[in-house]
Order: sequence, then structure tokens, then C-alpha cells
Amino acid sequence: MNGSWVDWLGALGTWATGAVLVVSGLLKIGTDEKFQVTIAQFGLPEWTWRDRRFATAFPWIEIALGLAAVLLPAPWQLIAQLAIVTLFFGFLVLVVRVARRPVPVSCNCFGGLGDETVGTRTIVRNSVLLAVAIAALVLHRAPASVAADRLAAWCYVIPAALTLLLGAALLAWRADAERRRRAALVRTLTFDDADGNALPITEFQDPPTFLVFFSPGCGACHDVVDHFRWWPNLLKDGFDLQPVFLGTPDEFAGQEKFAPLAPHAWYADSFAARALQIAGTPGAVLIDARHPLGHRQTAGHGPIQELVLEAGWREQLLAQAERADD
Repeated sequence: MNGSWVDWLGALGTWATGAVLVVSGLLKIGTDEKFQVTIAQFGLPEWTWRDRRFATAFPWIEIALGLAAVLLPAPWQLIAQLAIVTLFFGFLVLVVRVARRPVPVSCNCFGGLGDETVGTRTIVRNSVLLAVAIAALVLHRAPASVAADRLAAWCYVIPAALTLLLGAALLAWRADAERRRRAALVRTLTFDDADGNALPITEFQDPPTFLVFFSPGCGACHDVVDHFRWWPNLLKDGFDLQPVFLGTPDEFAGQEKFAPLAPHAWYADSFAARALQIAGTPGAVLIDARHPLGHRQTAGHGPIQELVLEAGWREQLLAQAERADD
């Protein structure tokens, strides 16, 4: 084979694997909370997901490793490429192991750009990436050096520049896709009453409304129900409060514990809960004009009370109890 073609082929393989890591790292920046959950679901050692430090640092490690392979000359590029092969092999072992589990796990690949359930497609993609990385390692051609030698000295920076431009383009594309997705949800997301009448999510914007979510099999929700009835008396000024049942009216009908809230509740499904980033029940979210799909999400009895009730509510409640005793 002609040496020139070997140079370009090796450089292209190295550039491709380095670019994949740079793009993957760039797309993960700012998604550390979601990435932390993915790490835990993948069954990695506890120290990697116990807090967000690893999830925050890992994207920068990917970027540094990818740029090292793309930008550095030999032999440093060869060391970086060897590290990439090792990393890609580890990725493949992980996805094969996760794909065999009975419970589906989200890949959250490329910072959610390739967010899909780990399965055959994920395994094939990672296998191809590993094969390309191994081929690039065998050919060991540094993209920056090949560009400078075969084109011109100033072309040394072209591989790295192309990599960063690709990452920036995908970031912009993902941001636009997310904007369009959220806009579509704001237009179409609805809750239902017990008779099936739909209410658009936009109806909760004015006044700003705290949505508190309950599910039929949630034992912790029972304690919240006991307190929910007096929360309107201590609610933050200018806000409204609305119970939301995750499920169907039939699922809640036979449970006396939820009966006090049933006449006032709206019903939603798991899709709506995910759209509003409700991770569990009891959970709560604040809907307003600036955040039509909610913000300040929280879960648990105590955190929900702190979210929806005005400052000093404990003192006010104690004073009310003392007046009742008198």
C-alpha cells in the first residue's frame, strides 16, 4: 500500500476516535447530575457516583484525551491512542454487561444526544469504535503531524480545529432540538380530571403553581396527604397549590387515604412526570411563566414543605396550636 495512503488512513482513524471523545466530553458538560445517575445504573464502583466529582471531571478527561490523540505528535499521540483503546474496551464491556440485565438502562451516550436504552445497537456502535481505535493504534499516525507534513506547516492545527467545530455544531444542534422538544411539550402536555377533561400545563403558570405529585403505591405519600390540607393556609404569597395523582382515577379510587385530595386532584401519567423531571413521589415542582415545564423540583415530605410554605411556617403553626389549646 502506498505510504501516503497509509498516513492519511492512520491519521483519519486517530482523528475519528479522538473526535468521538472530544464530542462526547463536550456534550456531557452541564449534564453531570444525569451522568451521575447513569454511572450508578451501570454498576460502577460507588466512589464514582457517590457524589458528582467524578461525573463532573470525566467529560474533561475525555476532551483532554481526545485532543491529545488529535493534536500531539508521536510518541505522545501513540500513548493517548493506547489509552483510548483501553477506554473504548472498557465501554464495550460495560454495555455488554448492562444489555444482559432484565431491567432496561438508559445509555445517556454523548450527553443525551444518543440517549437510548442499552442494547444491540449500543454494542455494535461501541464495537465499531473499538475496532477503529485498534486500527488507528496499529497504524499510529498523528493527525496533526500528517497534516503538517503532507499539506503545510500551518495545517498542524486543522485536525484539532475540525474536532472542536464538530463538537460546537453538535452542541448547537442539541440545544435547538431540546428547545423544539420543550416548546412542543408546552403546547401539548395536559393533565386530566377524574372525568377525562384535559387541562393544558400552561394553565398552571398564572398564578405560579406548586404541583405536588402522589402515586397510588407510595407509602411516604400518605404522610404528605395528612399535612397537605393545611398547607394552603401557610402557602407562599402569590402562589397556588395543586395535587397531582400519577395514575388513573381507578387506581386511587379504592384508597381512602387519598380521598380528601381526590376532588381537587388532576391526573397525569409517567410521561408527564418525566417531562417535568419528577424523579419520585411524593415530589413537587414549581410551574410559572418563565419555567412552563417547571423548576425547583424536589422530593420528600420535608423538602416539599420547605418549597411550598412561606418562611417562618413552623413558628406560625406552633402559634396556631397554642391558640387552639387556649
